[in-house]
Amino acid sequence: MPTLDWIGKKKVVNHHLDVPFRVLEKKYTYSADNKSKESENKIIHGDNLEALKSLLPEYEGKIDCIYIDPPYNTGNTIDKGGWAYNDNVSDPKIEKWLGEVVGQEGEDLTRHDKWLCMMYPRLRLLQKLLSEKGCLVISISYQELNNLVLLLKEMFATWQIVTVTVQTSGGKPSKGFTYTQEYLVFVVPEDFMPNVSEDAMNEYASPYHGMNLATFTKTERPNQAYPIFVNKETGVLVGVGKSLQQLIDEGLYTGEKEAFVYDYSIAPEGTVAIYPVTTKGDDCVWRLIPERLLNDWKDGYIKIVPMNKKANQNLFTVQYLAEGVIQKIKNKELEVTRISDNPDIPTLDVADFKTGGVGIPTIWTDKNFYTAKGTDLIAEIFGDKRTFNYSKPLGLVQEILDRISKTDSIVLDSFAGSGTTAQAVLNLNKLDNGNRKFILIEMMDYAETITAERIKRVISGYSYTGSEEIEIYNKKLNINNISEVQTYIDDANSIITKNENKWTKISKPKLVDNCIKVIATKEYDTKKDGLGGDFSFYELGEPLLINNLLNEKVDTQTIREYIWFTETNSKFTESKADENKYFLGNSLGAAYWFYYEKEKATTLDIDFLSTIKGKYEQYIIYADICLIPQELLQKNNIIFKKIPRDIKKF
Repeated sequence: MPTLDWIGKKKVVNHHLDVPFRVLEKKYTYSADNKSKESENKIIHGDNLEALKSLLPEYEGKIDCIYIDPPYNTGNTIDKGGWAYNDNVSDPKIEKWLGEVVGQEGEDLTRHDKWLCMMYPRLRLLQKLLSEKGCLVISISYQELNNLVLLLKEMFATWQIVTVTVQTSGGKPSKGFTYTQEYLVFVVPEDFMPNVSEDAMNEYASPYHGMNLATFTKTERPNQAYPIFVNKETGVLVGVGKSLQQLIDEGLYTGEKEAFVYDYSIAPEGTVAIYPVTTKGDDCVWRLIPERLLNDWKDGYIKIVPMNKKANQNLFTVQYLAEGVIQKIKNKELEVTRISDNPDIPTLDVADFKTGGVGIPTIWTDKNFYTAKGTDLIAEIFGDKRTFNYSKPLGLVQEILDRISKTDSIVLDSFAGSGTTAQAVLNLNKLDNGNRKFILIEMMDYAETITAERIKRVISGYSYTGSEEIEIYNKKLNINNISEVQTYIDDANSIITKNENKWTKISKPKLVDNCIKVIATKEYDTKKDGLGGDFSFYELGEPLLINNLLNEKVDTQTIREYIWFTETNSKFTESKADENKYFLGNSLGAAYWFYYEKEKATTLDIDFLSTIKGKYEQYIIYADICLIPQELLQKNNIIFKKIPRDIKKF
């Protein structure tokens, strides 16, 4: 596969490994009720490279959603109101970092090389934080889109990399062209299944789909060409026959694959054979191999339906549930019941199944995604639109998170800017009673005065005079549901009755863009309602290691957590399993002790071993000195590790 090369790549490709672990120092916690002392929501002020590294001990592999809006590298630097938003890589902090990491050649890098040098190690750390089923979404403009996509394809080789075009303005003329768009680059797993979009949702009779795979032939996939035996009277799946590949392997068929004829006469008595044949009568293959089919039937994910069309000899059609639907059933996101009273038919019925709004469209044109919307909201919250330039529109970020997050997701934004991502999380939590958590990182000095201040105001409410309109009912009409119009109008009127005391004004049901809508209006005289919630504000503190030695300015508990993470790659929790105060815990059969005192050297000897309780497969003990012979250590499965510090001072 082609890879992207640029000046300075060799210097940054492994730089994330050299970034020091720094302590996160909590400065305060802010909450709507002023009672919270600790919050799982975090706003971190500091270089996002070091801040991302500091998150690893607690969050490696646990972040569900990452949204970032890095500098677009347009070459523009905007200075307004005493602060600078840099849309290029000439920020003094980035220049200093490039000089230290890349060296003198960093001074000669082109703008695009500098941008790639800046992004690569940050993406590496984001990759480590992202969970296996997590999603990474990046806002970008055309200046670095191609570089970014190539870089992501190199780093996330087995993931889907999809570019979505977003209309963000009415048009910006430049050299004969009018630019109206920016882009979102989605990095998602191959089996990614987004949340349903309520706005684009349609209703269908069934979540089941035909199991024929008409795009392949028995020649191309002979292991998926096999008969399915169904009881002629009850419609129960009885079993499967040998696939074409099995027949060939066992010497039972020696002709050409394309000449193989589906034989319906081989069905056992009382059953009929069902073969993969299209409605036009053409041979094809099944989507599922025999083993998967039988397992899915047992679990209730296969449906056998009598065949109405006579284009082929099949008396039944076989239907299946897609992997995404199955996963939602397993996660209890969909309610299911047995489709039949017959105990031999395990097929599940999915209640109130809706589809059509599942896939994420690759072109977004909603005017709520216009950049001006972000500027207007900043003006509303702070009373001055010059407070922050080019704040991301709340509607855009909220739509992203609505499609990729679950109600308990952890959402990370390491280029936090004005804090739109946190507000989107709080908004979604209020809408669906969710418990999403946010982590924001901002390196600029406005991290507290703008980023954190915005979230304070959003949490508690802020001064505002004006009105707000919200759709409280929206039902799209199509050819499949047009006959249900009166039912939808009744539903809309019911929603109006239930909400009439919550809003200043509510419209009657009206038809807008082929949708039945109800619009609610709320007037604000002095203050906008707060969303509730809380967050803790952090600064980057001391590095844990200096010249590969422990920084003893760091508190002992934080060092213990770091040692545990480096050994087990998991989050540290205090263990009560051992009376020894130096005990860290056990993992995968190995137990760990960190025998450490700030003011004196520690010695692993027989006296210390006598304090250890419990039996383990292996004992890993950190200390300054070891006086136990190597033979005795080996005999008792003990590994001594020297604490990385200079003990000559003792």
